[in-house]
Amino acid sequence: MFDGEVPAKKHKDPRREKLREVRKGVQSVHYSKECKRVRELLQRRYKARMKQLMHKEHYELLHNYQRTSGWHTW
Repeated sequence: MFDGEVPAKKHKDPRREKLREVRKGVQSVHYSKECKRVRELLQRRYKARMKQLMHKEHYELLHNYQRTSGWHTW
């Protein structure tokens, strides 16, 4: 069948799998949720932007200001 040769076993490369979906978690479990590190960065950027708008008194732009519990909304 193989003439005495054993076919090479294909192993999964966990590094390649992690790099494939950097921003998203496992789709079947976390539908459209992002990983923890990305959520932290987005929340930090969001809070900084809202603070800047409040200090500049641009209150009309704060209509979307809400806690999102990790969901990316804008």
